[in-house]
Amino acid sequence: MHLIKLSAAYDGSSSGHDGLSGLLSIVDLSGSHFTARRVGSIQSTSANETDYATLRPYEAWLQQEILGGRGAVKAGLIDINTTFDVQETAALLLNASHGIGPDLGGTGLNGPSDFPTPSLGVTGYYRPRDGWAVQIGVFDGVAGNPAHRSEFFTLKLNGALLVGQVEKRFGDTARVEFGAWTYTGTFTSLDHFDAVGTARRTGGNGGAFALIEGRLLPKPGDKDGGLNGWARAGFANGDLNQVQNYLGGGLVYTGPFEGRDKDEVGVAIARAGIGNGGRYVGGQLGRSIGHSETSIEATYRYAVNEVFNLQPDLQYVIEPRGDRNIKNVLVIGLRFAITYTRQ
Repeated sequence: MHLIKLSAAYDGSSSGHDGLSGLLSIVDLSGSHFTARRVGSIQSTSANETDYATLRPYEAWLQQEILGGRGAVKAGLIDINTTFDVQETAALLLNASHGIGPDLGGTGLNGPSDFPTPSLGVTGYYRPRDGWAVQIGVFDGVAGNPAHRSEFFTLKLNGALLVGQVEKRFGDTARVEFGAWTYTGTFTSLDHFDAVGTARRTGGNGGAFALIEGRLLPKPGDKDGGLNGWARAGFANGDLNQVQNYLGGGLVYTGPFEGRDKDEVGVAIARAGIGNGGRYVGGQLGRSIGHSETSIEATYRYAVNEVFNLQPDLQYVIEPRGDRNIKNVLVIGLRFAITYTRQ
């Protein structure tokens, strides 16, 4: 599979528009059915994987600082995971659950406003004092076109996804965040039906998440090196979503060997808890569904130079999709990453 992204960023301070910034990006995706066909798991083995090919706009937004730089308002096509539920230390890992948690990332008719289909949104933040940040966002309740997900561009507002988050940073050492979200629209229940057997539609599609991450062990003589860790937990309405709760975490060490200060090695675990609705649907399909799916991952990013990285990766998936009759799966991967930036 491949992901090619071309981005152009704007900084208004260089042209007399202090506090104004913007971003425009497009993506080309090859599409892949690897996780669905070869692994069968809920949690995608790669955060860059989609099951369809497309070329489309990705993000397109403008942001203006306000309140003397303590706040800002952003509007346009926005990836929710660049602002909310960001697991910074976990960015090394390939499994999608270490990007946006599956308790949020698996919601909506076509996912929330995140990869590969950001939607229209308005977000804002306010920093009442050093180290503290309060963020809110309103996004289109249906990202893209669920019936034709590879469309180049779709603009059709349908309800809203509301999200809020509070973050506390302890210098460069640690950070803690708490967030909550809800959809304004109604959704089809997975396990509740009316008298004639029609699935009920109901509201209440919401949830919350919490994250803690930070430096555990500094590397002597290297301010950027050392051991960092994180832990994240979240929950969602299990009557409307397959994943009802999530617990994940891991460790990342930067500069593991002498002379390899940019290399990173990491291990992580991601447990997606399956709700009553997901187990009911599986039972209707003749499957024996347990309470969770767990992915264990180990990876190493080798920084060849400032542009090119090689990253071998191992993942072991226990009870994919929670199905007790599916064998555990070992996934072996290799990511090639080329990043070029010019001002």
